[in-house]
Amino acid sequence: MSEVVPRSRVRRAGIVYLVLFFGGVLGALVVAPRLDDPATVVAALLPTGAGAYLAWCAYRAERAEAAVDDPGAVADRLAVAVMRQWENEARTRRLAEPYPLPVSWRGADPDFATTEESGRLAGRDGELGALFAEHLPHRRLLVLGNPGSGKTILLVRLLLDLTERRAQGDPVPVLFPLASWDPATEELRAWMERRLIQDHADLAEAAPGAYGDSTLAGMLLERRLVLPVLDGFDELPSEAGALALHRIAAALSYGCGLVLSSRPREYLAALRPRTGVPARPAGLAGIRLDPLDGRSVADYLLHDAGGAGTPAAERWAPVVAALGTDAPVAQALTSPLMVSLARSVYNPRPGEEDGQLPDPAELLRRPTRTAVEHHLLDAFVPAAYRPHPRRPSRWTAAQARDTLGFLARRMEQGRDGAAELAWWRLHHAVPTVLPRVLAGVLLGTLGWLVEGSMMELIHHFAPQLPATPHWEERGGLGVVAAGMCGGLAGGLVAGVTVTLLCAAAAAPDTTVALVLHRLGDGGALALVGVIISGFAFGRRLAVRRPSSWNRRALATGIVAASCYALGFGNGCGTVSALLYGLLAAAVVGDGPRTEAARPAVRVRWHWSAGGVCRGLLGGMLLGAGVLLEGLFADVLSGGADRVYIAPADPVAAAWGAGQVSAVFAVACLLMHALRTVPVELGAAVDGRTLLASDRRMLSTCVVTAVVVGVVVIGTQGWCAALWGSTGVWGANPSDGRLWVYAVGLVPALLAGLAIGMRQAAWSRYAVARLYLAVQVRLPLDLLAFLADAHERRGVLRRVGAVYQFRHIELQHRLAEADTPVGRTGE
Repeated sequence: MSEVVPRSRVRRAGIVYLVLFFGGVLGALVVAPRLDDPATVVAALLPTGAGAYLAWCAYRAERAEAAVDDPGAVADRLAVAVMRQWENEARTRRLAEPYPLPVSWRGADPDFATTEESGRLAGRDGELGALFAEHLPHRRLLVLGNPGSGKTILLVRLLLDLTERRAQGDPVPVLFPLASWDPATEELRAWMERRLIQDHADLAEAAPGAYGDSTLAGMLLERRLVLPVLDGFDELPSEAGALALHRIAAALSYGCGLVLSSRPREYLAALRPRTGVPARPAGLAGIRLDPLDGRSVADYLLHDAGGAGTPAAERWAPVVAALGTDAPVAQALTSPLMVSLARSVYNPRPGEEDGQLPDPAELLRRPTRTAVEHHLLDAFVPAAYRPHPRRPSRWTAAQARDTLGFLARRMEQGRDGAAELAWWRLHHAVPTVLPRVLAGVLLGTLGWLVEGSMMELIHHFAPQLPATPHWEERGGLGVVAAGMCGGLAGGLVAGVTVTLLCAAAAAPDTTVALVLHRLGDGGALALVGVIISGFAFGRRLAVRRPSSWNRRALATGIVAASCYALGFGNGCGTVSALLYGLLAAAVVGDGPRTEAARPAVRVRWHWSAGGVCRGLLGGMLLGAGVLLEGLFADVLSGGADRVYIAPADPVAAAWGAGQVSAVFAVACLLMHALRTVPVELGAAVDGRTLLASDRRMLSTCVVTAVVVGVVVIGTQGWCAALWGSTGVWGANPSDGRLWVYAVGLVPALLAGLAIGMRQAAWSRYAVARLYLAVQVRLPLDLLAFLADAHERRGVLRRVGAVYQFRHIELQHRLAEADTPVGRTGE
């Protein structure tokens, strides 16, 4: 991946520039208090903003020029990744052990194909790649086969062959499992682009300017540098078949290469819809897979058992004698799927004794072909997890069957795609409110601990400062973070958590007034988090009509204002609470949902003029509540000596409002600007690697937010202290101005956690893993189970970053009602 090198150098140059710039500004501010006229330092720093902006623009331009702009080079990188992915999959699935099953094919009937070449097509084994490349001028092929006939295996072998034959800059064959496509709601090209980004996430990068707002994946599809290999047309809902065929024909117009696999009956039903005009992709040659002959099956099973004459091979004698007849077992073993299952169930692996295995002759006792197939499907999972002297399993066959059955039923429901399982989507199995509640408890508790600990440190190292710990007054910033991460529900849960912690800290002197104060703070600050989230992600801001106001937010503001009034015995806090309630209820913020689309490896800056303006506006509106409380303190509180929410002095109130505005504006801007970046093309995409990358992304997000937040919030507090403000976020650092940076660490750290948890797939997976382990007794280390089922047991296969069952029939069988193994099909 040599194309990435210049971009990495540009990125490093930008990081060095930012460190030097902010380090110089911070150093100047540290030295300023020791000078006779500190204000001159601030005045001298103001003009540097223009130069910093120009330098930043030059850096961004150089980085854009370093981007890959050659579609052929991107296609070549994709080809390497595809080859590596499917070679690993073929090795894991033991496609060449002891040798590939000799699948043959013939031309499809004229009812299916649309070209004359179909009648002349015939072949077997590895000849399909040469046939496709040399004898199909339109490079369009339909592969038909009955269930278990080996369509997917044949497509994998075709994909590997075409990738090896591919010349530099040619289209890249990419396998797309159609089971996860909903043709009723999504165009084929958009779905393929999304799948490319999901499986090869570096393709999510922006394409060169000539392609508009497209991604690299979209650019490849537009330039016809992707050869779609669409597997499993029959796995789409039957009522969607005709529409799916129409969308395929529309998206892949004549001249685009195409490979499509399906069962004959489902494809014919799509060609003959009950209503409407049938769609048929033009220039599509067709082949149909033949059943296996008895001699090929016998040779394969005996060879896998060690060769004719060995004790393991002799066990197959009754079954071999029945092959080629009308016996149910002979009919079942014409399918490559059933032959593969029989091999796994009855043949010993290296190090196993054949005397410990079931007898293949039991297949002769099954009365029908369906009974034989059901028996093999039911016996496959116990066979895959049977004890092995050199490959011990952490899970018993019963545990594996229960877990795989649950996952199969989840996949049948369609939330993860009809035949896909991704660890970052498991949170769909968890009640929606649970992650928000847990986020509220975590961030509320952490906010209370961090705020209190910071005040303790300041009080310990700088006792001359009036920064008292007062644990019964801490935790408000944790509530804001919970509102940013988990919405109103998360913020309110954090508010209740903080209230309980503050009441416990004040015990035995806990009073009703204290509880009401903390509940009022919890409701108001939960609304602050919701407002920050709305301003950060909303594409437009407008005032809703009263009929469409968020009544829960408005009710929260009213209840918080009432708690303030009852707790103080006056109007303190009511203005802020009501203002926040109105903002959250009436201002539109139509941003995305708070769930991660996919795991990521790092974060990047995503600035926009509109986002910056919304962030600054949101911070000013939130700070306005403090300013109004200060200006009307005498009226609201009944006297300057009873002020709690804001100082009565107008100048001090303005500086306090500025500090609050800075904190919330920084949180809003960081939430808008810090976006996740997925793993690079060609990198490992197994679940454990993605999970580790997502964890690192969360820590990077926190560190980035801490650096930016401390600099901005601390500098604003430094200015407030320099000009004699009486309060900076609960402290008066007039005799130790550097401590304002430590005070700024608290909101920066909590904001970074909220932003990272909001975007991290890992946090939701952690909740889902614990929930499913308790509720349905799934393995706690679910990723290790999935990896083992794929890499060592052969039950699952991996397509990009998602798992599928190795056989769709096995998935359907496991998803059915629980039936004791061995009794099904009797």
